[in-house]
Amino acid sequence: MTTGRNSADRYISKGRELIKPVVHGVARRALPVVERASGTKYVRERAAGGKGSKKSGAAAQKNAAATARAYRKLAVGLRGGSAEDIDGWNVAPSSQEVASKERQLTRLKAHSKLSESLAKGESFGPSTVEAARALIAAGFQSEVVSIGLNLCAQPHHEEVGRALLGMAYQRSSEPAVAWAEFAQVDDRDLIVATAEEYYPTAIDSLGPEALPLLEQSNESGETQWWSAKAVLRTAESAFCIDAFDHVRTLVDSRLKQDDLDEAVRYELTRMLDWLPGGKHLEPLPTTPGTRNFGVLSYDQPGIRSRNIGDYIQTIASIGHLLRYENLRFSGDEGLTALFTKLRESVKDERKYPGPEAELNLVEVYRDGNVYQEIPEDTWYIAFGWYMHDIFGKSFNIPFHPNLRPILLSVFVRYPEMLTPEAIAYLKKYGPVGCRDWQSVAVLRAVGVPAFFSGCLTTTVDTLFPAPSADHRKGTLRVDWTKGGQGPSKKQTVTAIRDKSFPENLELARNWVADYAYKYKQVLTSRLHANLPARSVGADVEFEPKNKSDSRFGGLIGINEAEFDAIRNGILDKLSVLLPLIATGASEDEIYGKWVEITADDMAAADDYLATAQLPEADSGAVAAAVGAGEKPAPENNVTDIVMTVDKGELGLVASAINAMDDHTSTRYRVWLPAGALDPTQVDDIASHLTNGTIRVLPPVTFPGVTNGNDLVQALLPELFPNHERLVVIPAAAEVRTDIAELAATDLGEALIAAKHDVRKNRSSGLTLMRRTASSFGDDHVGALKYVFASHAGMNDDFAPFDPQIAVVNPSALREEGVTQSVIGLLSEVTISFVDALQTVVRGRYADLDGDWNVRAQWETSTEPKIVNWRGQTRHYGHMAPSR
Repeated sequence: MTTGRNSADRYISKGRELIKPVVHGVARRALPVVERASGTKYVRERAAGGKGSKKSGAAAQKNAAATARAYRKLAVGLRGGSAEDIDGWNVAPSSQEVASKERQLTRLKAHSKLSESLAKGESFGPSTVEAARALIAAGFQSEVVSIGLNLCAQPHHEEVGRALLGMAYQRSSEPAVAWAEFAQVDDRDLIVATAEEYYPTAIDSLGPEALPLLEQSNESGETQWWSAKAVLRTAESAFCIDAFDHVRTLVDSRLKQDDLDEAVRYELTRMLDWLPGGKHLEPLPTTPGTRNFGVLSYDQPGIRSRNIGDYIQTIASIGHLLRYENLRFSGDEGLTALFTKLRESVKDERKYPGPEAELNLVEVYRDGNVYQEIPEDTWYIAFGWYMHDIFGKSFNIPFHPNLRPILLSVFVRYPEMLTPEAIAYLKKYGPVGCRDWQSVAVLRAVGVPAFFSGCLTTTVDTLFPAPSADHRKGTLRVDWTKGGQGPSKKQTVTAIRDKSFPENLELARNWVADYAYKYKQVLTSRLHANLPARSVGADVEFEPKNKSDSRFGGLIGINEAEFDAIRNGILDKLSVLLPLIATGASEDEIYGKWVEITADDMAAADDYLATAQLPEADSGAVAAAVGAGEKPAPENNVTDIVMTVDKGELGLVASAINAMDDHTSTRYRVWLPAGALDPTQVDDIASHLTNGTIRVLPPVTFPGVTNGNDLVQALLPELFPNHERLVVIPAAAEVRTDIAELAATDLGEALIAAKHDVRKNRSSGLTLMRRTASSFGDDHVGALKYVFASHAGMNDDFAPFDPQIAVVNPSALREEGVTQSVIGLLSEVTISFVDALQTVVRGRYADLDGDWNVRAQWETSTEPKIVNWRGQTRHYGHMAPSR
């Protein structure tokens, strides 16, 4: 029986979650007021104690007004706008206000950890570390950087500052950047307090050379004082460099503690299963005289898949084996039993007598097979998402040496996985059949032969024969976000992790059976609900969150003929290869046949990829954008400097130029964008300069380009056509050295000299371009064209650079047509100048000495030449060098 109170609770549940972080306990009593207009029947009943209560409406209204006033008092107590100036007792706060107050409260709570720890008698260093960790977790990394820099300026607190900077950079930058800070910390209490970040960073940066640090901590007994999370994170990093003895020592010691958090206990216990002697390294069953065949599973040391779509892919792969009526199976008992059951449902039109042969079935982990005891000469179809990284650090490629993969329906999720060893491996066993066109482009950009095969799940209908009469009805919604009638499901199923591999395959088979026999229509945002449902004949509406997601290239917006072409292509290829594998053909014969039967697809990919070109602006329009006036001419012994001015940086221009003048002994000219400063301001700054002058660039416009700062940088080759050397710096630069030294950087054959980007998410140019393509949203066709064009002509990945501080050769950029390409991208694609320049220049840059562009949010330097504060939450002040 549902009570009126329970009904009311459900009615306001959504609003409760909105306001709870803002007003805590008091707000819960005010919810009916701040979320629903006062005076309604519902509010009167809720405030009066529920339906049937004898409380008067006036009393309810009085209570509502009082609680609303309490909300306003709390809200006004925090900085920022609030509802104090309106009739707050019957108007809900805006979602923006709630979010703002929630963020403020989170920040205050994090800062309070320091005072609370100090009040309890804890020392300053560990107390500050605890507060910093809370700030980083709450998204206030920039504040931790600011605190760390200020502490570094104080000799007696420098190590605390270094520890904080290491913690912040461990989250955002390359491991070596964070370790450069941690390596300067000797205080053992600080090292123990930061163990969660210190030791994983050391291992990720130094590899096996970091293990003596871990041994020292273990031998001294320090590890017993580590947090449980520090033990877990350090064990994960040690696992990824195969330091299994160190992992076991850490894990065994911590598991002996009775008060260990159960979630951490679960993860540590699970890690033991992947160590030598663990269950995952037990020998897999073999049958003498038979060839081994792997069935793809989804366990790995980091995390086990909860996505039913993975198992649907495996069900589709099984159908290709069960087509052959004379093919027998042995080995894994659970798999052989499942194969026997599924064989009864193979479509008649897909059946073939096939070879008289036997295959020994073994379970092969897609992402963790290097840790298995795979028997020799094990073949399998290597399909799906490659790679799910292990603990966010390493990739399972090359695969186990005993595996012989048929690379089909592969999706390359992280281009970072394409190490030289991985590339050589894929070349050896290629061509690679890719599930999507973006993966084709990425693999070809690093020299791996690849073609578009489409997804294996298009063939799942092999195991779902159509009934004589179609009795399906109704609509099923799978991860559908647009509402509507009918039952709904989520493709992520937590219970998967508690089931055996055959049980999960049974579950996947039942999901597809619903598409085949129960529901007439399927509405979904999931690729592996869309394609399987379509394969078995359901009417499907596919609306992913982002149609330009790299997973969907070639699989979205396709008609029935294109869908059938994918399905038939996969069926035909495997119908040639699997009989060869089953009958014991040699490795050379099988891979030779693979090259032969994919030749037409490789040629088609050649033609398709060659159709796209990056957009280019009309040269006449570019010339018109800079006007017909006289262009600046280079002068002997004069350094030309273009200062870019972003929004909010106008107040920094004077200080940046004055600092430059203080350190520069030779003549220079600073060129400012039109409108950055008014003439009076320019004259005032110029009057204080010793060796420099200030010039203003002509105003520039171009159709479709709205960011003036981006446009100025893109047009530099046209504005300075006769220059072979030009320095670019931001107004937010803190100059500490003679800028003429920067101008003297040797460019060699490069178009530009810039520092490689140290940020953790900017390590791969291919990943950067993939991210750009994903920003195309509904224009998935445009995204594909961009991917094809941006990857064309590449033969290797490159490390992205940061052109905010750079030395450029305008003449060379002009000759290479860089301006037209960059402006073409800026005018037609949602992209910044920085990313557009990366797309065009790629690896044709010289790596600038890192001290010329030190970005405090992501790194420090003991002797910075220029500190770049652009994009920081605030201007922190000077970066204190190490003392």
